[in-house]
Amino acid sequence: MVALLLAMTMTVQDSGAFVVRLGVDTLSLEQYRRTATQLRGEYVIRLPRSVHRIYTADLNPDGSIRRFELVTHNIGSEPGPRETKTSIDLTRDSAVVTSPRGDSTVTAKVAVPKGTFPFQFYVVGLMEQMGRYARGTGKDSVRLSALPSATAPSGGYIKRRGGATSDTLVFMFDDGPFAGVGPFTFRMDRQGHITWLTGKGSTVQIEVQRVASVPMAQAGPMFANRPLGLLSPRDTSRTTLAGADLWVDYGRPMKRGRVIFGDVVPWNSVWRTGANAATQFNTPVDLVIGGAKVPAGRYTLWTLPSQTGWKVIFNQQTGQWGTEYHEEQDLARVDARVETLAAAVEQLFIGFEPAPGNASATTMTILWDKTKVSVPVSKQ
Repeated sequence: MVALLLAMTMTVQDSGAFVVRLGVDTLSLEQYRRTATQLRGEYVIRLPRSVHRIYTADLNPDGSIRRFELVTHNIGSEPGPRETKTSIDLTRDSAVVTSPRGDSTVTAKVAVPKGTFPFQFYVVGLMEQMGRYARGTGKDSVRLSALPSATAPSGGYIKRRGGATSDTLVFMFDDGPFAGVGPFTFRMDRQGHITWLTGKGSTVQIEVQRVASVPMAQAGPMFANRPLGLLSPRDTSRTTLAGADLWVDYGRPMKRGRVIFGDVVPWNSVWRTGANAATQFNTPVDLVIGGAKVPAGRYTLWTLPSQTGWKVIFNQQTGQWGTEYHEEQDLARVDARVETLAAAVEQLFIGFEPAPGNASATTMTILWDKTKVSVPVSKQ
């Protein structure tokens, strides 16, 4: 009888479904089934192109993953192979990754610490499994690492927010290629289900809702020719100031129906003023910006938004991700002019407005939602 009950327990299936959104846009639909030994799911995602993926994770008794397989089907009109497959076999201290390359496959062995999980952004079933593993340790904070492909793993942690009895957990990367990505905050019920997840305040500002089911059969045809592309494409704005070429290179996120300032971009916190990698500002000549001297060179551009006024910041560290800001490297902080626009600007724009009749002066402007921020720029 005991053996029969054990066999029945091992074959009981647990299932769920998720909708992942960014503002008013649906990024993906996902559904999964889990037994004591395997997690299997599928999802259709529109980012950056439309694909249908099936994932299978073979589980260890402690909830960690020993083998992961991801099959990708190209369902859109973009060029590329119709099907590819990646697998990751995990042991205590290494991972063997087999992935597509052109018309063939390559295999690589990667050193990984214990507690490494295969990882795919926007795949909530995997995040749920990581949360179940972390909670199963009985600890308030657990170190683990994530491996997306045949690259170095990224270290992070899952910890309870609010003490040992809290059902709210926070996941954050703090080491490796993904350092600074997060936090992701989610609630996990007593059955080990993520009931909601938010990336608000992070670099991946998604909102996840658990639902009874998703129309997976219709999702492919529905999303096939509606890819979202890059969420925050890179752009460069240029101007000529007395014969010198100035430029700003930045990521351009979109409003997507959200309240931007005071919500997506919080008040009184330094903002990367863009997305992804830090915004770069370059000048080949000495400038005066908002009354501050800015010598020729390359800088990162940041802002400090507040309801009582904005500051534009020029920082001497360059080339970093947009979550890596060090105040001690600030060159200058200048007060900016702030205006309210009549109509919302959908996509962040940074540009230059020439000063009439003065080839040695311009105004740098930042526009997003219904806010316009500007500072005067002139050749020293």
